[in-house]
Amino acid sequence: MTSGPAARRPTLLGCALAVAVALLLPGCGEDGAAAPGAATAQAPRDKSEASVQASAADGCPGQLDRFLGSLASLRSRLAVGLSYEQYAAAIDGLGAAYERVPVEPLTIDCLTASGAPGERALNRYIDAANAWGECLADAACTTAEIEPVLQRRWRLASRSLSEAR
Repeated sequence: MTSGPAARRPTLLGCALAVAVALLLPGCGEDGAAAPGAATAQAPRDKSEASVQASAADGCPGQLDRFLGSLASLRSRLAVGLSYEQYAAAIDGLGAAYERVPVEPLTIDCLTASGAPGERALNRYIDAANAWGECLADAACTTAEIEPVLQRRWRLASRSLSEAR
């Protein structure tokens, strides 16, 4: 098994976050911070719209917005129901969207507000795909056994996605 939903994606955003934090820490506490509550936006209609609006405001590249939008789309599709094959294809598509996110131009604000939570959501969805695939490969595994596992991982992914601004 060399590819597919079971393959873990590299944590480029996590690495970039660590580098950015190391580079920016000496500048903490300077007078360049924006005043709290200086600007407010009208409340978006749903959480996926909120994450796209906020990440655009944070200066995140469009590829990150598209990646977060793809995660939100999967979250919506899960409410309707997907087969394993459909879910695996969606995970592969998410992996491709993730790999298209350019890490270098991401600001620390973008990484912490959108990139890292989005990556956590992707990893939770991959974890669910792995658990589902393992269950399908085990003749003794039942729907009643795997369903709570999937629901928990999808709920954790959804929380991480909701954190992504």
